[in-house]
Amino acid sequence: MDISRRQFSGLTVATAASVALGSVPSFAGEARKGSLSGRQGYKVKGTVKVKKEGGKTKVVLADNYLFDPTKNPPDIKIGFGNGEKYAKGSKIHNRLTVKKGAATFDVPSSIDTDKFSELYIYCEKFTVILAVAPLK
Repeated sequence: MDISRRQFSGLTVATAASVALGSVPSFAGEARKGSLSGRQGYKVKGTVKVKKEGGKTKVVLADNYLFDPTKNPPDIKIGFGNGEKYAKGSKIHNRLTVKKGAATFDVPSSIDTDKFSELYIYCEKFTVILAVAPLK
């Protein structure tokens, strides 16, 4: 596919503007990745991806995902935010039951993951972030 200088220039300006405004540009088929690290005394690790394919966005926990086996918070969720502040309305499911290994979750179409720089595992009942993965 060939693009003209004008098209390239427009793409460059649009990308620079979205970065300056704090959103992270994402293109179809691309994935943003991050590594989970625990908070509040929780031991959580593993790689996460937020990927867009076929008009859908998915969160993928890799095989190396492990949630602290010594802890059992009552209301674990996955959501998004920025600056270690959960964005209300960004949870992607009703309850996270997977504590080890690979898993994939659909992100509701109402959530624009491009607006967020971090993925969280958190306890909704007590409003506590248990793990954070900065997305790049």
